[in-house]
Amino acid sequence: MNKISKQFSVIAIAILLASVPFMTMAQEISKEATTETNKAPSYNYWSVGVFGGVMQFNGDLSKNHWINLYPLSVGYNVGVVAAKQFTRVIGVRARIAYGMVQSRVENKFTWDYNGGNGTPGYISQSFKSDIVETDLQLTVNWLNWALGYNPVRVFSSYLIAGFGVDQTMGTKRDLILDKDIAYIGKKGNALNVGNTDGLGHSDLHFKADAGLGFDFNINKHFSIPVEFLFRWQQSDLIDMTRGGAQKVVSDMYSSATVGLTYKFAYKVDKIKKTDVVPVPAAAMAEPYIRFSVYAPANIPVEHKVKEIFPLRNYVFFNIGSTGIPERYVLLTKEQVKDFKEEQFDLFPPKNMAGRSARQMIVYYNVLNILGDRMGKNLASTVRLTGASMEGEADGKAMAESVKLYLTSVFGIDASRISTEGRVKPRIPSEQPGGTKELDLLREGDRRVSIWSTSPSLLMEFQSGPDAPLKPVEISGIQKAPLDSYVTFTVVHGIEFLSSWSVDIMDNKATEKHFGPYTQDQVSMPGKIIMGTLPEGDYKVAMSGQTKNGKTVKLDTTIHMVLWTPPTTEELTRFSIIYEFNESKAITIYEKYLTDIVIPKIPTGATVIIHGYTDIIGDEVYNLKLSVARANDVKAIIEGGLAKAGRSDVKFEVFGFGEDQSLSPFENQYPEERFYNRTVIIDIVPVN
Repeated sequence: MNKISKQFSVIAIAILLASVPFMTMAQEISKEATTETNKAPSYNYWSVGVFGGVMQFNGDLSKNHWINLYPLSVGYNVGVVAAKQFTRVIGVRARIAYGMVQSRVENKFTWDYNGGNGTPGYISQSFKSDIVETDLQLTVNWLNWALGYNPVRVFSSYLIAGFGVDQTMGTKRDLILDKDIAYIGKKGNALNVGNTDGLGHSDLHFKADAGLGFDFNINKHFSIPVEFLFRWQQSDLIDMTRGGAQKVVSDMYSSATVGLTYKFAYKVDKIKKTDVVPVPAAAMAEPYIRFSVYAPANIPVEHKVKEIFPLRNYVFFNIGSTGIPERYVLLTKEQVKDFKEEQFDLFPPKNMAGRSARQMIVYYNVLNILGDRMGKNLASTVRLTGASMEGEADGKAMAESVKLYLTSVFGIDASRISTEGRVKPRIPSEQPGGTKELDLLREGDRRVSIWSTSPSLLMEFQSGPDAPLKPVEISGIQKAPLDSYVTFTVVHGIEFLSSWSVDIMDNKATEKHFGPYTQDQVSMPGKIIMGTLPEGDYKVAMSGQTKNGKTVKLDTTIHMVLWTPPTTEELTRFSIIYEFNESKAITIYEKYLTDIVIPKIPTGATVIIHGYTDIIGDEVYNLKLSVARANDVKAIIEGGLAKAGRSDVKFEVFGFGEDQSLSPFENQYPEERFYNRTVIIDIVPVN
């Protein structure tokens, strides 16, 4: 037995020594891997692996009596494992393993029970048992639970608990008589002691597992697990020796293994789908945070845009006034005959400035478009609902001012227009219990809503008082496609940084500052940085303040190429408008996406979906909200394509939140904020 004990000790020490170079390698490679900014989190993945090591029979366990003839019985254990890590703490895995234990004892005085009866005496015996086992186990990463998740941690440790079944086959031999005296797994043999308490008389036995594991990460995909596992088998026959006077008895065996695991299918929640080019980060002061810059080469495509622009059926009024604001285009009777919905550019609003000018010209002509449509469709009717915190009378006065314009300028019969007043609109922005930015929310709720049940005025396939007005088609040129934007990324910025900024200097020492930002990723057109220069080298300094006061900084040099389109590609654009703080498209828009948008997606096209919000609310929350809106639209379109038997469309999903450098509209007026609550859908046909 001393010889066996020494062998076991030597094997255990050898396993630990063998793991030392792997641990060192894991540390070195992991440090190098931290520069990969597009790495997925290391806590949500699938994995498969192999393992092998030593196994030991630990004896018999009973209620009140322990007899172990072979205290140092050793062998080996090999197997395969498949696992799914669901969270930073919890994982589930399945194992299939084969093991063997063997030992011998000479001249030992013991009670050798056989069926609970026996006589004391000296025995000299040996046994050898093969065990095939299957397990379903739960793993609990106690290190992540106790210390928190750290994406660059090389070492991890976890607890193991589970259950399974095993099947044993073995031989027991009397060394004095030099003959076999018992078998397990040989059904029908007179010396067989099994087939009595196993499942289905096949020596399958229930067992429980518990143990401790250590995982050493080599890189994103490979790691080396070292595990110590104990099993309690629901039988007492591994050594073919009954182990106690009680009927409830069990055998216990353990193993120490080392393996190799391959991790894959990481789950990643990306705000923007893009390939991020890593840059060196030697100057980092905080190991959890990584900066990177992605400056794509020139994308030689110009997008000629045909935009189906939604016409918001709201007219917003200034506080304290019931007259139509001057920013809306108000025509004279003489101008009406020259107004055509297709030529709205002829009547721009006063003091028009800012981004998306053509789209806002459309919106600020909403009353003229409505009057033109009602003039062409004499059976159409509308209901104007004014909402004002000053009271129903004030709200109705706002509605009457809109009615007066339609009747006096466009000559619409007054009987076709009904008015009413409310304190709040039917779909209010201000919610009960809200306390933040109430001035902006109430400014948006002071409006006249245009309702109609006339199909000639409404969006295709829509009906009912809540249906939006028919959209307007606009043709134009997009300034730069999203895939030509320069992207700045901070891995784990939201988690560890209070804010971060970017300073960019050109070769003439002209410096531009951007930020501060609180999101993980910021994208901007190259023209914002480069102006009219076609290309150049730029020094980029990305710096941030951690929540504990430290400074994190990266200095690098990148080459930028200004987007200069030599070719033209036609693109169709649709927009979906969301209500305040909503991330689910209303039913009428689901039908619009299904009946109007999906049929216009050609085979092999790419659908680019980008979501936005207004500036009301928390910036981080709005970023998540914009992503949720974009994914909501994607899910509706994907579902419709699947029902049509199509899987040929590629998707790119972006979320920009309230980023005012990228939002499609300004945020000065409530109508601009309402239009910023949008998801824009670009349909790009295959070249």
